[in-house]
Amino acid sequence: MNWNAIRLSAISTAFLFGWMRLQGAGLITAVSKMGIVDLEMADTPSRLTLLLTAWNKTTAVNNILIDFLFIPSYALFLSIGCRQLAMGYQPSGILKTGILLAKGVWLAAIFDVIENLLMLGSIHGYYTPSSLQLTRWVAIIKFSLVAAAILFVLAGSIHFLFKKKPHGA
Repeated sequence: MNWNAIRLSAISTAFLFGWMRLQGAGLITAVSKMGIVDLEMADTPSRLTLLLTAWNKTTAVNNILIDFLFIPSYALFLSIGCRQLAMGYQPSGILKTGILLAKGVWLAAIFDVIENLLMLGSIHGYYTPSSLQLTRWVAIIKFSLVAAAILFVLAGSIHFLFKKKPHGA
């Protein structure tokens, strides 16, 4: 297992996640309990307008810009995690699932970039009802792929932590 890559990607993912949460704290308001996620899910012009009226637009833009740094970090961490954990199950459906999820995380990263570009356009007034719907669905697919990879890494990690070692090993 490439522990240096796992450690580095885990540290950078945690750091960037924390930075995004701190920097984007002002996006959590009475009308946006989930901060930037509310923008990802804003599927109507009226919802978008409500959010942008409540927010400092520079804060929202900067949060999205930080996300561009976060994307390769979380994708690398989850991809390595899924791949390495899957290798412990050779050959099996779990191995195939882990490899598929390792690739799926990179697809999620592509969707995340698309989503960010759409949100930046929306913040600057370049949107249609269809583009808002597209942003929402791209985000839902991204979150689904990332959640599946996180669950795989958590379940695999727990399994390996509590796996009985053979005597004499």
